Amino acid sequence: MKVLICGGTGFIGSYLSGYLLNQGLQVVVLAGHKPKKILHGMEFIVADLLKPELFKQEWFEGVDALINLSGKSIFTFWNEKNKRDIWNSRVSANKNLINFISKLPQKPKVFVSASAVGYYGNRKGEEINEESRNGQGFLAELCIQWEKEARRAEEFGIRSVQVRTAPVIGKGGGFIQQVLKSFRFGFAVIFGSGNQWFPWIHMDDLIHIYHLTIEDETLSGPVNASSPFPVQFKDFINSIRKFKRAIVIPFPAFILRFLFKETADVILMSQKVIPERLLRKGFQFYYPHLRDALKEIFS
Repeated sequence: MKVLICGGTGFIGSYLSGYLLNQGLQVVVLAGHKPKKILHGMEFIVADLLKPELFKQEWFEGVDALINLSGKSIFTFWNEKNKRDIWNSRVSANKNLINFISKLPQKPKVFVSASAVGYYGNRKGEEINEESRNGQGFLAELCIQWEKEARRAEEFGIRSVQVRTAPVIGKGGGFIQQVLKSFRFGFAVIFGSGNQWFPWIHMDDLIHIYHLTIEDETLSGPVNASSPFPVQFKDFINSIRKFKRAIVIPFPAFILRFLFKETADVILMSQKVIPERLLRKGFQFYYPHLRDALKEIFS
């Protein structure tokens, strides 16, 4: 199987490309810049997904699975420019890819797009699965349009999967590195009440989910990529404190919203997300429980 990964140089893409290579798949990575180190056996294309006029048919020749992970980080202040960049790097990128591959004589069999649990918005203590309604706000609307463009692949006979990803934890990057910034100064910051439900996923499980999406021809539509056991945010922080000493510092929600406006939604939203479709498939999580996931990360 030949897999083309767009945005394959980021935290997730680097892990995924290496894993798929080790599984014996042919991997091509397309990204805006060439990394310092390219894995043996991996092909690399430097390209901008926001410049479709420069796309080349040869990039997609023989590609069975197209995965798009590209997207500007949401961990930034959401001024109008950054919101526009966050939007275009996801929604417009998907639109450009689908427009191009729809005209190919030989199309990929599956198009897998990253998405996010931000789709559901703030849901307090409600248990959320893939059938739950969408939420409100910038993140929710972003995910709605992101997925809408991805689903257009089905109009051209291409199976489409949207991976609604929870905050990713793993060695060397992801959400946990954002949290650890305060730990380096001896502080463990609990944002808001700390009672908000926090979905999460270990990197090892996430890459196996992506592998499943390209291999399982019966899988299409949205898939929640999250641990089956979400935790409250205060428990997430206190679990890290078992590995990293720090003093708990509360950070009231009203101050966070005053300072960061909409951006505060990233950390204050309560989302008790359950990966219902994966559980029905019998997917086996390597790290379903936070304690074991953190033990692996900090070992």
